[in-house]
Amino acid sequence: MPSGDPDDEYLVAALEHAGLRHVWIPWSSTDPRSLGDLIDVLVLRSTWDYTDNYPQFMQWLGDVDVPIHNPLGIVQWSSDKRYLLDLAAAGVPTVPTVIVQAADQEWQPPEGFAEFVVKPTRGAGSKGAKRFAAADVEAAREHAIELISSGSPAMVQPYLPSVDEGSETALVHFDGVFSHSITKGPMLSRDGVRQMVDDLYVVESIEPRQASATQREVAQRAIAAMPMNDTQGAPLYARVDMIDDENGAPIVLELELVEPSLFFAFDPAAADRFVAGIRVRI
Repeated sequence: MPSGDPDDEYLVAALEHAGLRHVWIPWSSTDPRSLGDLIDVLVLRSTWDYTDNYPQFMQWLGDVDVPIHNPLGIVQWSSDKRYLLDLAAAGVPTVPTVIVQAADQEWQPPEGFAEFVVKPTRGAGSKGAKRFAAADVEAAREHAIELISSGSPAMVQPYLPSVDEGSETALVHFDGVFSHSITKGPMLSRDGVRQMVDDLYVVESIEPRQASATQREVAQRAIAAMPMNDTQGAPLYARVDMIDDENGAPIVLELELVEPSLFFAFDPAAADRFVAGIRVRI
């Protein structure tokens, strides 16, 4: 979306209120080596086509001649969901994940679950994610091979029933500090039929939610486990998406550190907090 998601209207208003000049830059039609003539800092927002043009996008970011937020190292690490293995190794509660990197790799669906999910490790907006019954292994294997053939490793995760019960919660942070949270309804139907927005992401059902103390603690552990923190500090923005495990405990589903919706509409003052983070980076 070259002029931003509608939710970013709150961000635009906050920038204007702070007296900060801003301009939307479509990455795919802009020379990255010319940005220094236009801006002091680049903030990634609605680059939701980048997963379809991954090498080009990463090359573009590498050629940008102004500071980027989040920084390139964070983007590289978090744009491939194999980072979930890093989080798990660091002791962060995460959804159990198996990575399938080759078409002939042997793998089994998660044991003890009625359903499971196969999706690309590089993806946005739930594109390429499919939900399968435990017995439907052959169809799942075919989907994994399709994903690998299209250029992304596949990942296999259990489909936790709490998702259908509305457990998914997104916790938004600025400079590592919790800002606000929302809840999402389930997006992967059993029949595979999903309504898309401009072929970019699955239609979402969003409501406000007060994150629990336990959810906030797990989110902080996930942010602290990021490999870039030792050299660059907390990212400008981070969204930690989590669901409940079989025992009702929150576990990390994914980190959103590249181009997440930040749901300013559910806490309009959040845009001012985001702008405060931008200001100190100029």
